[in-house]
Amino acid sequence: MKRLFQLFLLSIVPMAFIGCIVHDKPPKHNTPEPPPHNGVFVNGKDTLWMNGDGKTIRWHFEKAVPNIGRSGKGEYVFIYFNGKYRYDAAEYFRIIDTAHGNANYQFSIIPGEATPEGFTIFRNDLDHQKEHFKKVK
Repeated sequence: MKRLFQLFLLSIVPMAFIGCIVHDKPPKHNTPEPPPHNGVFVNGKDTLWMNGDGKTIRWHFEKAVPNIGRSGKGEYVFIYFNGKYRYDAAEYFRIIDTAHGNANYQFSIIPGEATPEGFTIFRNDLDHQKEHFKKVK
């Protein structure tokens, strides 16, 4: 019985330590970072204007994002965990409404599916309703 307990400790304790290691760093890519979004991206009546600097954005929403101001401008960032990251591997897309005290609105994105031609966002609190924004010009 004592040997069984020792075997249990020898197998469980290392797994507990390994399980406690947090992998909060983004994956490394062997490809160059894609260029920032530049142009007009639409989803039905919803529009995002991204000027190619990887930072500033304007928006006009009719339906996709009911909680954010209908029209506005501010900044955006693609995020992996809590840090800014390249959009083709990021997990989140955040809009920062600088005109209203830096209020921010965060959306999930599907890692690996964002391209220079578009990306899909969804909000967990909106039943995962996905909204694809496609570049039109």
